Amino acid sequence: IIIDCGSNLSDLLLYLGKLDIKLTYHSIEPGEEEYKANKLNLTRYNFPKIEKYCHKYALGDKNEIRTFYYEPESANSSLIKTNEFKCAYDLNVITIDYFSKIQNISNKKIKLLKLEAEGFEPEILEGSGKFLSNIEFIAADVGPERGLNKECTLAQVTSILCKNNFKMIYFGYPLRITALFRNNKYFEI
Repeated sequence: IIIDCGSNLSDLLLYLGKLDIKLTYHSIEPGEEEYKANKLNLTRYNFPKIEKYCHKYALGDKNEIRTFYYEPESANSSLIKTNEFKCAYDLNVITIDYFSKIQNISNKKIKLLKLEAEGFEPEILEGSGKFLSNIEFIAADVGPERGLNKECTLAQVTSILCKNNFKMIYFGYPLRITALFRNNKYFEI
């Protein structure tokens, strides 16, 4: 099971389709235009071994309605206000813990959570509850995208994940600041 948070156009799906393995792919994208493109891409690409789902909401630390600051041209839409947004609208925000329950995956192993939320990554992890322990890998974009001051989320994300039994196994820099974490419970001894 792969959860693609902030899937944009589901580019990750193209890579997964080439692997030719059986999996379930959940695309989560709150942007209006991106969601429409996602739905088309998920039906357009025929990967017979991939069960595909497209969801239009954002992930966060609470189940609530929040303002979404939408900027499709630069792919920098966020639940945190920035100087660069085209428009703002309210949308449903749910926790990943709640997402796992409504998708009937709360007791299943998740191979990968791709986390790209334009600075809202810490809140998503805080809303994961016990479900976080089911995730083997988390790939996170932790660059300078948070709010008006364009803060990095590397320290916050790393702190949350280390407290929850994850270890950083890869750090990508300078083109983008990304990190790959692995849950210690899945390390072979």
